[in-house]
Formats: sequence, structure tokens, C-alpha cells
Amino acid sequence: MNKGKRIPIILLSLLGLALSIELCIVYYNANFLIDAQPSICAINEAMDCDGVAKTVYSQFLGIPLSLWGVCLYLFLLFMTLVDKIKKIKFLSFLNVFKNPQAYIFCVALLSFIISMWLGFISVKKINSICIFCFMTYIIDLIIALIAKDWEQNLVYEIKTSINDFIEAIKVKRYALWFFLLVALGFSIVSYTYVSNILTPQVAKRNEMMLFMNEYKDITDGKTMGNPNADIVVQEFIDFNCGGCFLANLYLHRIINEFENVKVEQYLLPLEKSCNHNMQHEGYKNSCIKAKYALAAAKQNKYWQMSDIIFGENPEDEKELIEKARFLDLDIKKLKEDAHSDEVKQEITDSIKFADSRNINGTPTIFIGVRRILGVNSYPEFKQIIIEQGGKEKIQDE
Repeated sequence: MNKGKRIPIILLSLLGLALSIELCIVYYNANFLIDAQPSICAINEAMDCDGVAKTVYSQFLGIPLSLWGVCLYLFLLFMTLVDKIKKIKFLSFLNVFKNPQAYIFCVALLSFIISMWLGFISVKKINSICIFCFMTYIIDLIIALIAKDWEQNLVYEIKTSINDFIEAIKVKRYALWFFLLVALGFSIVSYTYVSNILTPQVAKRNEMMLFMNEYKDITDGKTMGNPNADIVVQEFIDFNCGGCFLANLYLHRIINEFENVKVEQYLLPLEKSCNHNMQHEGYKNSCIKAKYALAAAKQNKYWQMSDIIFGENPEDEKELIEKARFLDLDIKKLKEDAHSDEVKQEITDSIKFADSRNINGTPTIFIGVRRILGVNSYPEFKQIIIEQGGKEKIQDE
């Protein structure tokens, strides 16, 4: 490789390496530190490296994409310098790398193609981009353009790289080292993928999905259970109410254990900004949480969103959106629906319905005609269901 190509590729690879290391730090802070300060590239909702790092899309096979980036740029640096390194006597085996410029082009081009897919996910799925990530995408493209042999067609470098690889593994010692490295890599990736040791956000998402999938009779909207149930449970809740969190768990369990029960949940946010009955400010962010739950209902994810709000207790709208990403929702639509007049009217109607039943506190639960204020223990709660005619499901042995 001539000096005119080597120096710019080295400089760009070093810049990419520095950005990837910084992204590793951003990833660690976002996913492992509870009280971490926002990073320098967490600019706003549309450009938020921290928010992107918290999603399940920031990893591949249990390894953060930023760490894959570190490996990529170390490889590019190695290939750029391999012609110099292999002149060292005991490193003469590196002669196996006959056309490093072609390898650099192929790897950088492949990385850029993958980057375009990741960019698409950021824009369409996450609705937020990572500036540093996009800078590495551009770096990959520039490296590929510099390494390209413009006297040859695109297929030449690819064909050359493949032929060099085939020729190398024909040598037994190279083949042995190659398969040992593959086995080591496979073992590491298998461990990270299964253990989620580097991806707590994936482990959390899987745990949430497992919890949600335990309840097979969840129907659309804000109703859960048997649509033709004999017993209808009406529950009025506020997402900031501790007793409501407990009642929510109880009702999930009731639906899982009884075959003729249906739960209808009504939102009664006890916050002045959306509840005309409140004389004081009330619970902070109750209204926005109610809005996002109702917005999620329009994508048939009301109960999943409800579980996340109760379980994660997001502090504000930004954190609500971050948690919602676990549900593979259309985030743009979710935000639009949450602030729509339709959802606002739904909350107003729900509050008016609570007024008509003389309800001014949460949780308030009606089981048939029986009214329950607050939450009893689960055995007592279950006994009331049985007294009202609840039929327990026959459990498979």
C-alpha cells in the first residue's frame, strides 16, 4: 500500500477508534450506571446517543455495536500496517496477508452497508439518532473509497480477498489457527448472547416480554380476560399510585387463574393538569403517563405499556419514550397519539365516568356490584372473586 493511501486510512481509523471508545463509554453509562450524567452527544430528543444506547438495537449477538466498532478499526489499523509488521523476522507468517488494501476496502464497504441499515433503524424504529455513530458511518465510507483500486472493478477486490482466504486455509497451520480463532469467537459470542452480560437492556426486554406472555387472554384496548366473562372487574387507577401497582399485579394474576373474569381498566390521573376535580397539583406526570398508555392502546399494546409504567416508574416523557422502545412500537405515532385531542378526550371521559360512580381516589375496584377501596391481600382478593362466582382454570399437569 502506498503512502498516499496508508496515512489517511491510519488517521481515519484512529478517529473511528476514538469515537468507538467514546461510544463504549456512553453505552456503559447509559446501561450500567443509574445516576450517570447525559453524554456530550445527548443533544435533544432527535439526536440522543444515550437514548439509542439504551435500546436493544445498540447490540448484536449480545455485544455492544460500539465494541464491534473498536474491533473493526483495530483490524483496519492492523491491515494498514501489516506490510511493515510482517518484515519482523518472527512475524513472517503474516505474509499470508497478500493484499491488505483489498481486505480494507471489503471490510470498510461491508461495514458501511451495515451502517446504512443501522441508520435506517435509528430513523424509523428508534426515532432518534446517534451523532457519533453516524460519524463512524461516514468514516467507513471514506476509508472504503480511499482503499478502492480504481483501476479495477468492484468485483476485483472481493474476488481477490476470497481467493487469498481460500489459499491461506489450504495451509494446515493457517487452517488450524483459523478454526481455533473461529471456535474462540463463537464461544465468546455464545456466552454474551445467552448471558446478556454486556446487554442489560436486552435482558430487561426479555424479562418484560416473558412477564407479558404469561397472560394469554389479554384482549385489545384496556380490557383483559374472557370477553364473555360472567364477572366484570372495573378498576380505576393512577399510574403513580402505589396501591394501583399492587392491584395491577393482583388482576393479572386473577386473569391467569380464573376462566370467567374480565377486567376493564379506567384511568383516573390524580393530577390537576388533566383532572378538573383536583384542587392541588396532585401526582406529578400522572397525566402524561395516562396519555402514553392510551396512545399505546391504539397499537394494541395498552397492557404492555401499563406494565412498563408501573414496573419502571419513568420520571418524565423522555424516559417514557425510552421505555416504550422495548415494545417495538411506532414511536412517532405513539407521541402523536399521546398529544392528540382524541386521547385527551378519552381521559376526560374516563374521569367523568369515575365522577358518575362517585370515585375520587385510587385504586377503586368494582367486582360486580361490590366496591373495594384500596387493596387487600391477594388471598382475600381471590376469595372475593370466588364468592362472586369465579371459576378457577384447570391447570395442566
